[in-house]
Amino acid sequence: MSVSYMEINLNALRHNLRVIRQHLPKEVNCLAVVKANAYGHGAKETLRIALEEGYTSAAVARVEEGAELRDAGFTCPIYVLGLPLPEDMPIGVNKDLIMPVDDTVDLDSLEAIAAVSKKTIEVMLPIDTGMNRIGTHPEDVPALLEKLKNYPHIHAHGTFTHMATADHKEKDAALKQLDRFDEAISHMPVDENFVISSANSAGVIDIPRSWHNLARPGIILYGPQPSDVMTNKLDLQYAMSVISHVTHVQTLHKGEAIGYGGTYVAKEDMKTATVPIGYADGYHRSLSNKGVVLINGKRCPIVGRICMDQFMVAVDDDVVPGDEVVLMGKQDDEEITVDEIATTAETIPHEIFCDLKRIPRVFVEK
Repeated sequence: MSVSYMEINLNALRHNLRVIRQHLPKEVNCLAVVKANAYGHGAKETLRIALEEGYTSAAVARVEEGAELRDAGFTCPIYVLGLPLPEDMPIGVNKDLIMPVDDTVDLDSLEAIAAVSKKTIEVMLPIDTGMNRIGTHPEDVPALLEKLKNYPHIHAHGTFTHMATADHKEKDAALKQLDRFDEAISHMPVDENFVISSANSAGVIDIPRSWHNLARPGIILYGPQPSDVMTNKLDLQYAMSVISHVTHVQTLHKGEAIGYGGTYVAKEDMKTATVPIGYADGYHRSLSNKGVVLINGKRCPIVGRICMDQFMVAVDDDVVPGDEVVLMGKQDDEEITVDEIATTAETIPHEIFCDLKRIPRVFVEK
């Protein structure tokens, strides 16, 4: 096994998927958001368990992510959340991905590709209700629907929107977005098969009005709550641990500096240990002189700047090369959560998860 690795607990993933599915009414279908390799947890492994737990479909950010899932043998509906450019469309059509189209997408190209492929393709209509990222504005929906009548190989499968502040304690802005979404839906040919989706992770937990007939939980699949200010929470388990091992131990004498720039100077003689993970692995440089790790069940502070492939920590005299280092996860009675790391790094758990790309994954059930 590698000296550094990421442990993904499939039982924790299954627990979270089940808790979320049980939280929602049976008539609300649930997809698994597995974009960015399931937020670093492994898209194929996560989707396999999700389908076993009654989830109906998957969502990815880009066409190539959906194609990878198709090539892995998944036959469920796969929704692409990002708008396709013409160069993406042949793959999307060929792999039967459900792509989004708004009033800026090149529908002529999409129609031509679908016609040549002799397929009627399903598309989702993203609605911009206030996120100001992608989508058609509600008042422009009638014109888009009229335009779609000119494209016989393009069929409106459903619609979705994204709430920008659903994870806030106050829900007024999110509810106003849902009002705008309702306005857009009122123009659409809604029947029992028409998919309507607006519930992100925070919406799943806190805003029943957003559930419609397809919920799309993301970050909560993997353990973190959407925010620490929401009133309601689900019983979730962290699925990812990040583990390494000490490669070097030395004495740093009083007055000596350590690491690039000499930003940490020993106030007294002390022991330091080197850990073979750095910012090239996605471990944020902003944790320099601020973050902590676990060694022998104790919290050990990072000293000096995090390097590309290594960093140093202050340790007790009993630490030796080969000792296990937990950067994220539990060791004995101590735990470092992704939320703690994100707070220290002044970011969000999503980014911490997604940045850990170079570290190999090991899938366990425990």
